[in-house]
Amino acid sequence: MRRDRFLAKSFGDNAEGTRAGLVKLFELAATHKSCVIVIPLLNQLKGSLFTRILGDKLSATLIKDRKITLDNGSSIELCTHATLKNFQYADSYLALWGSKHIVEDIEALRLWKSFVLVTWGPEDAATWVRGHDVKVIFDDNGSCQ
Repeated sequence: MRRDRFLAKSFGDNAEGTRAGLVKLFELAATHKSCVIVIPLLNQLKGSLFTRILGDKLSATLIKDRKITLDNGSSIELCTHATLKNFQYADSYLALWGSKHIVEDIEALRLWKSFVLVTWGPEDAATWVRGHDVKVIFDDNGSCQ
């Protein structure tokens, strides 16, 4: 099975890198019926880049209901790293500010088709990039693709 991997090399509190990851997930939702956004901690989302980029209404719905359904019938769900085990069967994953541990846990899931990673630190994706064919969709160093 073909798996697509996308990386937004975003370091720290970078809105553009976070936006690139969210945009890519919404693009994937056009052809993938189930998508999951994996975040480190839920209680830190309010007032974060996540809410600023998605807007108040959409982010409030995702935070409250943990799920939205798009016009095409695709769903996007929200979970934390700790609850990822309950979201094993999605087509696409977006790890926002993902650590190497989140990357390892998503890679271990068997059925996904696409994985988008937005990093927080410079080394978060180093091992992943060395071991897989990863397309860089944003780079804090100035290059976007």
